[in-house]
Formats: sequence, structure tokens, C-alpha cells
Amino acid sequence: MSAENITLVQNNLSVPTERTLSGGFSRASAKVWLTPFIARSWDKIIGGVLPAGILLTWYLVTHFHLVKPVFLPSPWEVVTTFYDMLVNQNLLTDFRVSAVVVTQGFLLGSVLGILIGIAAGLSKTVERFLGPALNSLRQVPTLAWLPLIVLWIGMDTWAKSILIGKAVFFPVFLNTLQGIRSVSKEHIEVARIFEYNKALLLRKVILPAASPSIFVGLRYGAGLAWAFLIAAEMLGGRYGLGYLLMRSQELLLTSQLFVVIFIIGAVGFAVDIGLRKVESHLLRWKKGFEG
Repeated sequence: MSAENITLVQNNLSVPTERTLSGGFSRASAKVWLTPFIARSWDKIIGGVLPAGILLTWYLVTHFHLVKPVFLPSPWEVVTTFYDMLVNQNLLTDFRVSAVVVTQGFLLGSVLGILIGIAAGLSKTVERFLGPALNSLRQVPTLAWLPLIVLWIGMDTWAKSILIGKAVFFPVFLNTLQGIRSVSKEHIEVARIFEYNKALLLRKVILPAASPSIFVGLRYGAGLAWAFLIAAEMLGGRYGLGYLLMRSQELLLTSQLFVVIFIIGAVGFAVDIGLRKVESHLLRWKKGFEG
């Protein structure tokens, strides 16, 4: 058999490396298109396994009456209670009051934390001047300031906002300070070679490099804002989710208690996702280890 015949037989017997699929796509092309979709779907699936397991366990426990309803209402009872509170009660009013307070407090604490953190990060003199006072204030628990704040300005919206602002301030301040102090000296030297002035150095080099740390402080502060809002409203006031939480506990309205807890968790989760989206957009240039 000639060499040409041998080559022809081998070509006829060999298995194609890329079999076309419907639409003319090869297996390799399909893999390129499907891999990102599968990865995104897998992240969502694996993230929902634990909540689904908890919900299933909750349903089974209440369905077989393993726990009294006064201690653990069924999922369906919580859903119907949420609808009733939304339509026939003042749930939206309480939520709006809490949202306004937490927004004011978060903005107050985060803006002051970023500005003072930048000032202290850029100047050792500012850090030495503010350090002892801020460190002393940081050691006092946030709720310990509540009686004094109420004595000074009463238990109104701004009293709760100031309390939340104090809780948010220190995580944002410390992370901003640490982020600025962690900027590489090599980056600063390169900026000086290009003769950047202080404003350009801050905008082009220092703030971008410190932004990941600042966002960590903001996300942590957002969680604290909701936590201390609920604590402040539970201790005083006649409106808000915290007051609703305390009233439900006192009257043994367990299904309402669960509704408020789920609302607090859902809103906090949504705020954290929003901050992560903003962080991903602003820091899309930063590629790090993703696990």
C-alpha cells in the first residue's frame, strides 16, 4: 500500500476533534460560551443550598408540630402576616422611619470617617493630634452614649442618627487610615518623578490604592448602622422597625417578630450587595485572588 493510501485510510478512521452542534457551533466553541454561564449558575446554586436547607427544616419542624407555634410559626404564617402588616398595618411607615434614620447616620459617620481618615493618613501631625481623643472615644461602647444623647437632644430622629454615626465612624476611619498608610512607596516615588502635586497625587495614586480598604470599612459600617438602629429604636421611640420588634416580643406576636427580622436581614443584604457592585465597578482595574 502506498503512502497516499495509508494517509487516506488514517484520515477516514480518525475521530473528528470538533463535532459541530446545531447552529454550526463546535464543541470547543460551545464550551467557551457555556463555561461562564455554568460558573455563574453554580455560584447561585451553591449559595442557595444552605438557605434552602434551613427553610426545608423550618417547614418540616412546624408541619409535624415539633415546636409550639408561639415559639416557631410556620413559613406560610409568616408570609400571611407580612401581607397583613403591609396592607392593614403601619409596616411601610415604620420602615420609612428606620430607613431615614439609618441613611442619615450612615452618611454622617462614613463621610466624617473618610475625611478625617484621609487627613490623618496624609499627615502624621493630624494623626498625633486626633489619635488620643479618638482612641479614647472608641473604647466607650456606642450604646453607652445613648443616655447622654437623649439627655442633650431627646429621643428624636437626629439622636438615633448621631448614635449610628458614631458606630459607623470608627470602622470607616480606621480602614481609610490603614488603606492610605498601605500605599506602596514605589507608587509615591513614581508619582513624584512625574511631578504630581498633592491634589493629583491624592486623586490619581493614594485614593485608588486605598479604595479597597475604604470599601471594607463602608460595608462593615453599613452592617453596624442597621444593628445600632434597631438597638436604639428598641430602647426608645414609638416608630420604626426596632420598636415593632420590641412590641412583637412583648405581645408574643412571633410571626410579626419573624417578619421584622427577615426585613432587616433582606435590607442589610441588599445594601451590602449594592456596595459590592459599586466597589466592583469603581475598582474593576484591580484583579486579586478570588479563591
